[in-house]
Amino acid sequence: MLMSRSFLPLCGLTAAAFALGACVQANSPSPSLQGAASAQSSLRTLAPIRNADDLAALSSTYAQISRQVTPAVVNIQSTTVVPGRVLRDPFEEFFGGGGRMLRERDRTSQSLGSGVIIDKSGLIITNNHVIRGATQILVTLSDKRRVPARVLGADSASDVAVLKINAPNLPTLKWADSDKLNVGEIVLAIGSPFGLASTVTQGIISAKGRRDLGISAYEDFLQTDAAINPGNSGGALVDINGNLVGINTAILSESGGNQGIGLAIPSNLARQISAQLTASGSVTRGWLGVTVAPLTGDVGDQIGLQNGGVMVTGVLDNGPAAQLPWIENGTNILLSVNGVALESPGELRNLIADAAPGTGLKLKIWQNGQVRDFQVQSARRPERVQGV
Repeated sequence: MLMSRSFLPLCGLTAAAFALGACVQANSPSPSLQGAASAQSSLRTLAPIRNADDLAALSSTYAQISRQVTPAVVNIQSTTVVPGRVLRDPFEEFFGGGGRMLRERDRTSQSLGSGVIIDKSGLIITNNHVIRGATQILVTLSDKRRVPARVLGADSASDVAVLKINAPNLPTLKWADSDKLNVGEIVLAIGSPFGLASTVTQGIISAKGRRDLGISAYEDFLQTDAAINPGNSGGALVDINGNLVGINTAILSESGGNQGIGLAIPSNLARQISAQLTASGSVTRGWLGVTVAPLTGDVGDQIGLQNGGVMVTGVLDNGPAAQLPWIENGTNILLSVNGVALESPGELRNLIADAAPGTGLKLKIWQNGQVRDFQVQSARRPERVQGV
């Protein structure tokens, strides 16, 4: 039986699922959480749930974190004008007229998503696909205030956008260091699936560094089994301390609904992109000027490279890489950049993008059986260009 899978953005109009945690504090069977600091200390020493008191303690911890973080997660309603179609007048065509063209009326389309308040001045981070093409954006806060928002900047390549609202007394979430996350850590997902504001689901970090999925140009997703669904796009993924570790973005699904594979932009990437969008409305990325492809196992076996690498399939004339002595009728494999061994085109793409224009790049390249070292400087990535 043939099976298909699709990656679905999460804006739009899902029922929330729940998962039972498995650990509580060992030394105190029923602790109460007193803010984020207590949350951090209460789960440092973990033990299996043994009785109802242990389960109640875990439940209390989740409830405290939920109360702490949900006020900073908002509902975003985007309105888009859809131009009417141009059609041939059926009456004139039937009666042999000149085939006059008629234009349908424009119509409006609305979509729902989520966002996270990251600064008391009214900065909100969300996904680009939540607000793409919107002519009007309305944000609903957790206290039911409804305020208009404007776009400070949007980046389709990473699927990140930053909005600005004017409202007093705004709660915010603190950024966490997503690089310090471990697979298996407990996380909560907060958003507005199907417009159901402040929905909280729980799961774990299932994997890190998911790339080359075809969702966006620059990918480094966290994978979670916390239930996230259409409408969760742009919502928060938080750790057990209530800090922001990711921005929920997409699901891998064969049905269109949650199947336990959710994807979130890690906080470190989202924070970097949002800072640039806030400051200038755009994102500056490094560029090497090569086109690449994965090094498949069969090719790797044939040339004796089984430990990773990325195949260079082309060199762009106006890029920094054009100055290097490539083997035109041979095989060129990029093994590492600045000492970081490469495993996939997505990893190379992210490394080069993070290198500010003018940054030195030390490249280790396999060329027809020889490993050679080169150095170039990254350039500013042009607006519309292929390659890395």
